[in-house]
Amino acid sequence: MLLAVLVLLLSLFLPSPARAADPPRGQSCDPDRLAGAKVTTSAEFVHRGQDTSVLTSVTDITVPAGWGRTSDLLLDTHAPLYRDALRCLLGKGLPVQAYLLGKRYEDAEWRLKPLSVKLSGTWVTVHYEAVDWIQGLGTYDVGLWTLIAGKNEWEIRLRAPPSLAKATWENVRVRLGGPAAMSAWPPPTFGADRTELSWHNRTQIAVPDVPDIAFRPPAAQQWAARTQTDGDAWQALGALGASGAFGGVATAVLALVAGRRLRQGLGRPPLPAEAQALRGLRSWSLLLVLITLVAYMGDDLYRFLQGSFGWKGGYEPTVDLFSVLFIGTVLCFFGQLKRWLLVVVCVLVAGTAALCVAAELSRSGLLPTSDVEIQGVGLGLAVLLDSLPVFLCCLGLVASGQRLLLLGGRGLSQGGQLGVAAGTTAMAMLWASVALNRSWERRSWLNDAVPAPFGSPWVTAYDTWWWWFSTNALFALADIAVFLAPLALVGALRVCRAEQYEADSFTPDASERSVFVIFFAITVVPNFAWYFGFSGYITTLTLGIAAAWALLVLGRSKSVLEQPTEDNAPLGKAISRTDRSQWLRLARHYRELQARLHHPGPGSAAEQSASQEAVEREIDQLDQCLPEGVRPIDLPFAIGPMATWWGNACRCALIACFVGLPATGLMYWIDFVRGDAWTVMAENPTGFLQAVLEVIYWHVTWVGGGFFLGGLWRDLPGRHGPMKALYVAVAFAVPIGFHQLIAQITGGAMQGTIAAIAAFASVLTCTGLVMDLQTFASERRYWPSSASLVVYVYQMRFASVAFCLAQLVALATIWKAFREGGSTAPIPRKGG
Repeated sequence: MLLAVLVLLLSLFLPSPARAADPPRGQSCDPDRLAGAKVTTSAEFVHRGQDTSVLTSVTDITVPAGWGRTSDLLLDTHAPLYRDALRCLLGKGLPVQAYLLGKRYEDAEWRLKPLSVKLSGTWVTVHYEAVDWIQGLGTYDVGLWTLIAGKNEWEIRLRAPPSLAKATWENVRVRLGGPAAMSAWPPPTFGADRTELSWHNRTQIAVPDVPDIAFRPPAAQQWAARTQTDGDAWQALGALGASGAFGGVATAVLALVAGRRLRQGLGRPPLPAEAQALRGLRSWSLLLVLITLVAYMGDDLYRFLQGSFGWKGGYEPTVDLFSVLFIGTVLCFFGQLKRWLLVVVCVLVAGTAALCVAAELSRSGLLPTSDVEIQGVGLGLAVLLDSLPVFLCCLGLVASGQRLLLLGGRGLSQGGQLGVAAGTTAMAMLWASVALNRSWERRSWLNDAVPAPFGSPWVTAYDTWWWWFSTNALFALADIAVFLAPLALVGALRVCRAEQYEADSFTPDASERSVFVIFFAITVVPNFAWYFGFSGYITTLTLGIAAAWALLVLGRSKSVLEQPTEDNAPLGKAISRTDRSQWLRLARHYRELQARLHHPGPGSAAEQSASQEAVEREIDQLDQCLPEGVRPIDLPFAIGPMATWWGNACRCALIACFVGLPATGLMYWIDFVRGDAWTVMAENPTGFLQAVLEVIYWHVTWVGGGFFLGGLWRDLPGRHGPMKALYVAVAFAVPIGFHQLIAQITGGAMQGTIAAIAAFASVLTCTGLVMDLQTFASERRYWPSSASLVVYVYQMRFASVAFCLAQLVALATIWKAFREGGSTAPIPRKGG
């Protein structure tokens, strides 16, 4: 089956020869006739509220209809004459002949809105918008502007096309987005708030008279650019270095702490199954540290060794390729695949290594890892070479996750695991192929159509694309591996929980509560915290732990089952966890007594008074059996729908899994589809893996929150499910709110934080509602509809009003986030 998938991929990805370009009409740009053209252009920076600065260029060029190339502007955007006419106007793009002379062929800017051409009378107006994200120091060509981002200052200057040098530049405007200019030449004719500079009605712009502005960008965006710049001293600590690795390492360390607490909580030598679970948790934690360090610090180690030993050649992508192969192989062994399959894995890895070494030594163009540009059969082998490590990692992740969660129980067969890995790999490579075509179309938009023989610009871009593919896939696969840590925690907790052996265990013990707190911090609390290009995950992690502990401390004094009885023992210890039906009947009888008390039957006043007194005495007798402030109706809500806390945890997680599907779709839309995000994501070579990571990220958040809510259902404050959920939502909002405050002060990114809080609160309050309904599921037959059961369950107005208000606020916030536009920066990646 795998062979069939690879053959299909090979047939899909082999490039088809493109038709050679029709020679453009031999006509010059005729700059003299463009002397009457009018140009307005602007460059605008947006720094605040972004991880990286955004530069947007907007240009309007109005040319007389008598210009010889005007009619060519009305042709299809792929027509050679159209491209040639725009090359004249914009001074960008090259014919193939210029590329063969060694000139730069590609244009890296982004055009989120298509260039438009409008004919009006005797004039033709070209509207041109371009944008780029300053993700590293260097030179950026955006529209008619060139930005040189340096370590201390950034300099932006107008790049006037030669054909428009004699045109009238009616308005040239630069908006710096916050910082004032350090220098500006020539002196601007107008300025506003020291951040907007303008030049009006200038003719014959040429060097050295082009507008040139130098300024110092905000510190947050400046440092973010430095940490993503190859060769910068701070790069090793940035998002693709130590900061990126911190999340995985911190998760692994906390998982080790959780395993140690579980071991201590046993109070005895572990049973074989418990020892196996704890050993698996410990092994996975250590393996996660290794995977994270290899993914994020492996290239830094290679560069250090390269500088120390004077190695020649840039083999960083090859190192990343073997890093992915290494991670995939280790995961396959950890997942305990069958021996014959492990042999196949080792043979494939050894064969790949031998092929790469042979191609390098023979200087053959079979593989993109070679110094020679790819050619011939290598165009297909490049896809197969990059698909193998992705397949091994997917296979290893599926097998490892199954081992950690099920601990040898029934799960996917080996054939099923191979099928999932093959399908994921096929979709990832298909996405990468489509993204390559889209990226090439954007980068070569003003160039001639490219023929397909060896040495063409398209082949160079194809070689570069697959050469860096493993580097970009490495980070996505390592981040997906982090989400196996919650499976390891849940698997160990399932085997080691004390309620299996202690009949009076109605709620998690101290060690199990510690595991839940750690689980909440590493699984439920999102990692939004990035400041000045460095990870601030330590802040949200610490606050997540503190908020979860505070919630449990509050629950110890406020939860129903923790209220002391006459012998000063918690109420939960005094009631049997298996007598739920008895407490349901008692709660129903209590409600019937309340109804009779407030709605007396027919009869004389004396009879009604005597009946009410009898009801009051019975209610008092029932209340006297329970701690002060606790009523019989509170007990079913406090116990939950299942007999054990583990059953409540699993049931709540299952409910959240289904209730959270719309929320996952919403967050995916906000992060990857809304506004300009989809345009950017569609050109990401690992976009499919990023999409899988995005879905896992948010759905694990909802399911993890549900597991936390259900597992600690009997320990949390609040008498009803929605109120318990709101307390958990507050704990969720504390670290995110703190990050929001820091980001507001530093000017960093805050996108998605409010929507995440609202979605989490909505999912969990709905989950709490369903949990309460399932608690009283046995009484559904007494009511004509589910709505009637809801009314019956929530007779207390405060709980029902709180639930409705929470949902309305959450929906209003989600709708506001849904409506907000704005472009999304590309995910940091390397290469083409």
